Amino acid sequence: MSSTATQKKETSATTHRQKFEGHTNWVWGATHLPGGQRIITCSADGSLRLWNMKSGKQIGEDWRDEGSSVWSIASSPDGKKVVSGSNDGAVRLWDIDTCKVVKKWTGHTKAVESVCWSRDGRRVLSGSQDGTARQWEVESGETMPEPIENILTSIETGHEEVYAVVYSPDTTLIATGGWDGLLADSAECSIKIWDAKTGKLVATLEGHTESLT
Repeated sequence: MSSTATQKKETSATTHRQKFEGHTNWVWGATHLPGGQRIITCSADGSLRLWNMKSGKQIGEDWRDEGSSVWSIASSPDGKKVVSGSNDGAVRLWDIDTCKVVKKWTGHTKAVESVCWSRDGRRVLSGSQDGTARQWEVESGETMPEPIENILTSIETGHEEVYAVVYSPDTTLIATGGWDGLLADSAECSIKIWDAKTGKLVATLEGHTESLT
């Protein structure tokens, strides 16, 4: 009896530490910056915003570029840059000190749902509703020599839409997750593992019954 009472007490004591207000549409992503004092959020209102964790106040003006809804963000390993994916299909690289876009990568034809950095900060990976995942070289701003693109378009073997992408710790593998389409009136959702260098399929993991994010 006392154990149950304790569990209820612990559950009821859980509450948020801070509330950040300012976005005018859905907030799709958030990322912490080194030091634990600031976070950056992205929203369907087309902005990125920098916040003070302690006060809950916005730091500076909104970050905007062409006004497209921003679906995803990720901070670089060194905490100096942020990459974002937008509804217009572009992947943007932002400088945190200047709050400006320093590079813009185009190639996706639909919204970019997920972005991820390699551990060494040299590459960015993006996944899109167009069914592709792409690698970008941060220094040159170009697509990698062997980009993973146009390999996830088959309903039978690939995702119709990519909602999640991530590198393995050693950057040799890529995992993608999303919606594969409909089969017998039920949703097909899988995780696929790819060789990051060749773009070849390594494994398919199945079991989820709803879209992966």
